Amino acid sequence: MRRRTGTRGAAWALGAAVGASLLAGCGAAEEGAPAANTGAPATGWDEPADYTYTWASYEGPCGGESAGSWTITVEDGETVANEPLDEVARGMSWDEGAPTIAEEHAAALGVREDGAYDRVDIAYVESGPDEGRPASVHFLDRPGEGDDPSYEGQDSCVEFTDFAPAD
Repeated sequence: MRRRTGTRGAAWALGAAVGASLLAGCGAAEEGAPAANTGAPATGWDEPADYTYTWASYEGPCGGESAGSWTITVEDGETVANEPLDEVARGMSWDEGAPTIAEEHAAALGVREDGAYDRVDIAYVESGPDEGRPASVHFLDRPGEGDDPSYEGQDSCVEFTDFAPAD
């Protein structure tokens, strides 16, 4: 029996087997280090209509055991393609469609707000042309708490790297 339901399942599906993390351990984006976990980006980031990025998920902290990596292509604000980059990803599919960075960020903020995990830490690009862009999300749910003492917890992370706006 799982300790919590509802948003946890939605977040897990959206994260394609991505669950929890503490900001420590999440990698920096290519254009500067992630900002401190303030709950909001240091400055606003306007998501372009067209871009590509790498969506990499990990079981545990960012950079840990891979749970799959994809190149995601966004056109007119909608995901139009997702290419698996590793063996783990080739064995999975995006039944509900791969997320844009803005969609993944909004989902993480929703999970944080409703308390579905013990911690939801979001890192943002701190400087450069992508300042304020979400760089990673780390979800952490501690084991054995709440109504199910046998619950083993969740710890996973997703990173948004190789961001490239279309020309």
